[in-house]
Amino acid sequence: MKKFQPLTAVIALALVACLAYFGLRPDSPESETRQGHADGDATGRALDLSDDEVLEIIKTQRQTRDDLPTGFDEATWSIRRERNHYVVVENAVPEQPHHRNLFKLNRRGVIVDVIARDRFNTPVNCPERVFTESELAEIVRKERATRDDVPPLFEKYRVRVSRLRCLYLYFEYRQPERRGDYQVFTIDPEGEVMEFSRSEPY
Repeated sequence: MKKFQPLTAVIALALVACLAYFGLRPDSPESETRQGHADGDATGRALDLSDDEVLEIIKTQRQTRDDLPTGFDEATWSIRRERNHYVVVENAVPEQPHHRNLFKLNRRGVIVDVIARDRFNTPVNCPERVFTESELAEIVRKERATRDDVPPLFEKYRVRVSRLRCLYLYFEYRQPERRGDYQVFTIDPEGEVMEFSRSEPY
């Protein structure tokens, strides 16, 4: 079992990254995990920024931040709300491979994640404040206490934390360990749970 753990961790991280990027839904045939999505934050407050306000935030931040990708001469935009975040995709016109930028903003309008030109290793300026594992565990505990759509804690488990740009991936592996038997929470650099997924063992 142990010799599979590094490979399992890499596969899990790649799967979470792809799900987070493409926004696969639980009823999508491409998705094998159950993801949590709902309008509003953990207290039930709705997302209330208009599409124009979201785009204006990105435009303004581009003028002051050197880590945000430059815009295209012509572009189309799509904006969707996922749980307590906004997901914004900017596509060049005419469409070309990898001429696409993705932004994620929390409900307060803070840009918390960026993928430039489909590059998952996009360098992003992260806050100096870094969450410890115990702080992330408390964030997840509070999320479970305030939402009934969050998967329950395993009776026995181990925790692993990874970073994906400025995001935190908080993994809980059921014990005794089996490949694929885990759940993961994506937490933004301001301490909000963006999404979660439950993977089935195989």
